[in-house]
Amino acid sequence: MPMQPRSGTQNNVMPSSNGNNKPTWLLVRGLCRQQQHWENFPQQLAEQLDSHVLCSDIPGTGQQWQVATPTSITAIMLQLRNTFRQQHLHVSYPIRLLGISMGAMICTEWAKHFPNEIEKMVFINTSFKQFSPLHQRLKLHNVPTLLKILTSPALQQEQLILRMTSHTASHNQHYHTQVNNHQALAQRWADYAVQQPVSRQNALRQLVAASRFISPTQAPIEPILLLASSRDQLVDVNCSTVIAKQWQCPIYYHPTAGHDLPLDDSDWVCQTISRWLKN
Repeated sequence: MPMQPRSGTQNNVMPSSNGNNKPTWLLVRGLCRQQQHWENFPQQLAEQLDSHVLCSDIPGTGQQWQVATPTSITAIMLQLRNTFRQQHLHVSYPIRLLGISMGAMICTEWAKHFPNEIEKMVFINTSFKQFSPLHQRLKLHNVPTLLKILTSPALQQEQLILRMTSHTASHNQHYHTQVNNHQALAQRWADYAVQQPVSRQNALRQLVAASRFISPTQAPIEPILLLASSRDQLVDVNCSTVIAKQWQCPIYYHPTAGHDLPLDDSDWVCQTISRWLKN
């Protein structure tokens, strides 16, 4: 599906008056990302799964950009959950969660503390401290890029982030057609950063929270699906593999996508989740 500029439009696919029996999915982004970075993925997922798809920002990003990010995943989860419940009083529980990267840590903590509220979960390219070493959770060749991101203007920041997290965007001609070109996507994301900036303090707080997070040794609920990118240049794909093995969850691998798998191949993500649900 083509990605269209939205200039501040949020990605919530609200329920219709005659579709109250549809399941509800909540999508949770990762480090320093907000719900607009999903682009058209929520709409596509809603259509593929015949579900309501909602998004919510963690403290310090997006609609919550003026809020201080807590320094623990538990506190981030509690604030996100509270905001979500206040904003979406119509939602019936249990719901389903999809989290990418640090977002999967937040989903894990929600399911751990409130298991009756969560029916299913999907994790994309995540990692847990006690299962994987630091050099796999963050590939060390990215450290200079991350430092440069902290000191660069918005457009250059987003160009660097895209190069680090997207593989298909710079290698797939069809994808170039979808987003009009790589530069246009970077500019759109730079506009998001100007409108709702993530402060350096909040970026560091999120890094601290992710680095300190300790997941349960066993899956907090069942079922859970893991999706991982074999060409992830930010997080080693083995981090997802070891979670799947430890928790005895199914895992599917994309052969060419980067860390931001829904950006690189949203069709594959939607179809894989759909097949998993049917099985």
